[in-house]
Amino acid sequence: MTTYFGLKLIDLAVIIGYFVIVALVGFWASFKVKTDEDYFLGGRSFGKGLLIMHFLCTGTHSEHAVQVAGATARVGLGGIWYQWMWLFSTPFYWLIAPILRRMRVITAGDFFRIRYNRSLEILYAVVAMAFLVLSIAMLLRGAGAAIAGATGGAIPTDRSIYILAILFSTYIMVGGLMAAAYTDYLQGVMIITLSILLIPGGLGLVGGMSEVQSKLGPEMMSITAPPNAQEGDMGFVIAMSLLGLVGIVVQPHIMTASGSGKTEWEARIGMCFGNFIKRFLTIAWAFTGLIAVVRFPEILAGLNPNSEEAKHAGETLFGMAIQHFLGDGWRGLMIACIIAGVTSAEAMMVVGSGIFTRNFYMHAVPAVAEKHYLWVGRLSSTGILIAGIVVASVAGSVTQLINIAFQLIGLMGAAFWLGATWRRANPIGVWTSFIASVYVWLVTGFQPKDISWLPTPVVDSLFAMADRISIRGHERPIQILIMLCVEFGVLVIVSLLTKSQEARQLDPFFARLHTPIGSEEEFAATNVPDELHESATLGMHDVRLDYSKASSNGYPFLQKWGIEIPRMTWSDWGGFLAAWGLVFALIGLLAWLATLGR
Repeated sequence: MTTYFGLKLIDLAVIIGYFVIVALVGFWASFKVKTDEDYFLGGRSFGKGLLIMHFLCTGTHSEHAVQVAGATARVGLGGIWYQWMWLFSTPFYWLIAPILRRMRVITAGDFFRIRYNRSLEILYAVVAMAFLVLSIAMLLRGAGAAIAGATGGAIPTDRSIYILAILFSTYIMVGGLMAAAYTDYLQGVMIITLSILLIPGGLGLVGGMSEVQSKLGPEMMSITAPPNAQEGDMGFVIAMSLLGLVGIVVQPHIMTASGSGKTEWEARIGMCFGNFIKRFLTIAWAFTGLIAVVRFPEILAGLNPNSEEAKHAGETLFGMAIQHFLGDGWRGLMIACIIAGVTSAEAMMVVGSGIFTRNFYMHAVPAVAEKHYLWVGRLSSTGILIAGIVVASVAGSVTQLINIAFQLIGLMGAAFWLGATWRRANPIGVWTSFIASVYVWLVTGFQPKDISWLPTPVVDSLFAMADRISIRGHERPIQILIMLCVEFGVLVIVSLLTKSQEARQLDPFFARLHTPIGSEEEFAATNVPDELHESATLGMHDVRLDYSKASSNGYPFLQKWGIEIPRMTWSDWGGFLAAWGLVFALIGLLAWLATLGR
C-alpha cells in the first residue's frame, strides 16, 4: 500500500480529522473571549470535568511517555520513578489548590507583587518565563522525536517541531486558555487512549506477559530501581518528591489552571485527580517500555544501562512501538494523541503571555484599553513559542532540560510556601535566599566549563569556596537536599534578622487566604489605605477584605507566632487521606501487574 510520510492513507485521514475537530473547537472558543481574564483564566468558569482534563493535559507531555518507556527498558520497572517522583506529592494537591484559588490573582507573578513587592514580582517573572521556554522546548523536542520514530524517520524531528509550533501558535493566539481547556477535554480522552492502546498490540506480538517475564527476569520486574541504576532508587525518589512539592506551587501554569475553576472545589478536584490519572497512565508507559525491549532487544544490546548512548537508544523505543504495535488507522490515532500531548504548549504559551503582559508590560504601558493588553498577550505568546523552538532546536538532551527546568523553578518555592504561611518572610529574606540557592545550584549541579559565560576569576572563586565548605561531589539526591535546606534556611534566618513588613500591607494578603471563594461580601472591609488599594483589590473586582473578620478562619494559637494557615475542615482531611489511599492503591496495582505471567 502507498505511504505518505511513512504513513498509510487511513492514518493521514485520522490525523486530518483530528485537526479539523480541534480547529472548530478553538474558533468556537474564540467567540467566548472578551477580556484578559477570559483569555488568561477562561473567565474563571471551568467545572470539575474540564479542569481534571486540563490538569491532565498540561501535566502530561509526549516526552514523559518517551522517557519512562526508555527508562524501564534500561533499568526495569523501577524506571517508572522518572515520573512517579511526583506520586507522593499528589495528595498535597488537595490542600494546595484551594489556597491557590483563594489568591484570586491571574498569574503567580501577581502573588509576589501583593505579598512582597514589585522587585520580586519581576524576579519571579524572569524565572517563570525561562521555565516556560524550557518546558515548551521539552514538549516540542519530545513530540518531534516520537513522531519521527512513529513514521520511521520519514518526518524528521526538527521538521516535526516546526510544524507543531506553527499549528498551535495560530490556534492559541485565537482562543487563549479557554481554547486550550476545551480541546484539553477532548485530548485528555485521547491521551488515555495513547497510554492503553500499545499494551495489547505489543503483548500480541511478543507472546503475552509470560514471555515478557521469561525474557526479562525478576530483577527487571522490580518496582524499585536496582542500586546501580543511579536514578529511581529510594534516595532519588525522596529528594525529587520534596523538590516537586516545593516547586509545584510556583510552576506558572498551576496558578493559572487553579484560578480558572469556578470555586475551590473545582480547583482541588481538577488538580488532584487530573494528576492521579497521569500517575495511572504512567504504568502503561512503563509496561510499553518493557514490552518494546523484548520485541527489539537489539536496541540496547551490549550497552551500559547508565550510559548516555543507552538513554538515547532507549528513548527511540516508544516511537518504534507506535510504528510496529498498532494497526492501520490506530497508528494515525496514536500520532494524533502525541500531537494532543503537545497542545500542553498552548497553556504554557498563554500563561507566559499573561506573565509578560501583567508583570512586565502593564507596568511599562499602564492605563490603556483592555483590547490593547489582550493583543499584547496574544503576540507575546508567539514570542515565547519562538524562544521555545530555538531552545528545542539546539538542545542536546531532553532529560537535561527537565532537570534544569524543575530545579530552576524550585528556586522560588520557599518564597511562596513561607510567604503564604509566615508573616515574617520578607523581601530581603527572599532575595538573599534566591542568591544563595542559585550559588549552590550552580556549584553542585554544573561543572566550571558549563558556566564559562561568567568571568573566569568569578567561576574560580565560586568553585573554590564550594570545595572549602564541601558541598560538591555528592550524589544528585544529596545535591537537591542541600539546595532546599539552603533555600528555606537562609530565608528564615535573614527574615528573622531583618525588619518585617508592616501589618497594613500583610493583612489584606492574608485576608484573601482566609476568605473562601464566594464569601467575599461577608468579610468585606470598609476602609483600606489608598496607597494599598491596588494590591488589596488585585483580582478582587474592587472588593476589599477585612483581615480582622477573615482571620477567624485560621488557627489563633499559630497566628500568635505569625503563622497563617487556613483552618482544616472535614472535607480537607477526608480528601487528603483518600488521596493517600489512592497513592498506595497505585503502588499495589503496579506490584500486582508486575507478577502477571509468572
